[in-house]
Amino acid sequence: MTTQSHGSSDRKHLMAFAALAAGQAAVYGLMARSDVYLERPAAAMYAALLAFALYLGGLGAAGRLSGRAALALAAAAGLVFRALLFPEPPFLSDDYFRYLWDGVVQTNGINPYAHAPADTALAGIDDALRSQVNHPTVPTIYPPLVQIVFALNALAGGGWLGLKLVWLACDVGIAALLYRLVPRHRRLQMWTLYWWSPLVVIEVAWSAHLDVLGILPLALAIWLSRSPRPRSIALGLTIAAAAAAKYFAAALLPAAARRARPSRVISAFAVGTLLLSLAYAGAGRHMFDGLVTFAAHWRFNESLFGLLDLLLTSSLAAKAMAALVLLFIVVQSVRKDWSLERTAFWVTGGILLLSPTVHPWYLLWMVPLVAIRFSRAWLYLTGSIFLAYFGLETFKTTGVWPEPWWVRLVIYGPFFAMLVVDAWRGSQLPAATAPKP
Repeated sequence: MTTQSHGSSDRKHLMAFAALAAGQAAVYGLMARSDVYLERPAAAMYAALLAFALYLGGLGAAGRLSGRAALALAAAAGLVFRALLFPEPPFLSDDYFRYLWDGVVQTNGINPYAHAPADTALAGIDDALRSQVNHPTVPTIYPPLVQIVFALNALAGGGWLGLKLVWLACDVGIAALLYRLVPRHRRLQMWTLYWWSPLVVIEVAWSAHLDVLGILPLALAIWLSRSPRPRSIALGLTIAAAAAAKYFAAALLPAAARRARPSRVISAFAVGTLLLSLAYAGAGRHMFDGLVTFAAHWRFNESLFGLLDLLLTSSLAAKAMAALVLLFIVVQSVRKDWSLERTAFWVTGGILLLSPTVHPWYLLWMVPLVAIRFSRAWLYLTGSIFLAYFGLETFKTTGVWPEPWWVRLVIYGPFFAMLVVDAWRGSQLPAATAPKP
């Protein structure tokens, strides 16, 4: 191929990349019009699925591109996607009311773990907001680092836009780290996998979910662990921060400790956890009341857990078996000396597949890991998971959330089929090698 024809081909791919970015932006622009989805919530779900289809096309185009022009286009498009949804109030989930409530409670000098919103002791504290909090009889489940952010946002009077600003800063930080973490030979494509992800754009920029607050220190920990001489204290503190945003990240501590001096990593983790929790220690064991209630009673959109429950004929036995499987994964990560990103991939994936509850935003934790350790099955799931919103329209009118069998089949059927095929062929890509200093 001549230089001229090669240049022409590059321009065509770049134009296709730009067209797919414009298509995705148009979908988000449509979603930003509340008149489109307020009366028909299902329209938001279908729009998200359309955005995902365009996103897959964009990833295909990105695989044929390189250079500054393509990177600049990818970066600018991702910012536009977020900017279109950022000013809009969250719609697909009302979790943000709890975020705001926990912050307001703290500005009134009350430990958020000590009382459920419905507790009469809290009457008179922004009753309008309190009436919007879901599951008002259940105490908060959110860990200490998240509570600190809630409190600071409430003190600043930030509201849900203030929370979105914090999450957007974390989102950008994750993207910056991923540029160094993704495979070099597919850098643009794998970086775009995160930065253009409809799941990230919709669940963070629109729905204001907090998960990126924990994903950022996890990404930083992975970056630290790749150093020839990782800083033990920094590694321990980053795992502590991730766990103080979502408790399950504590399961990554053994693998992180293997990457540096174990005693220092574990000590730093313990000190970091203590410092972040100190302000809430007055609640004692009540710090986990909400979490225990959630773990005991919540079920939604589960996959393998449903099979365990069916086979073992007991939800408690299924949860015990799931816990044993996850413990086995953690032990294997230490015995086999897995890298931190491989451990995070398996632990996070295992939790999602074995959990009784899988909301769409839970998959946010997998998106950067898929960018680092590509898996077409998990990539598919980050889009098909939008179908979990199928019952939203009925729920808003009747208070009942239907879960027809075919929805879960479409969400998980192709996912497990791809996992089986990839395992049989051994075609899953290996982890990226650490970038040279």
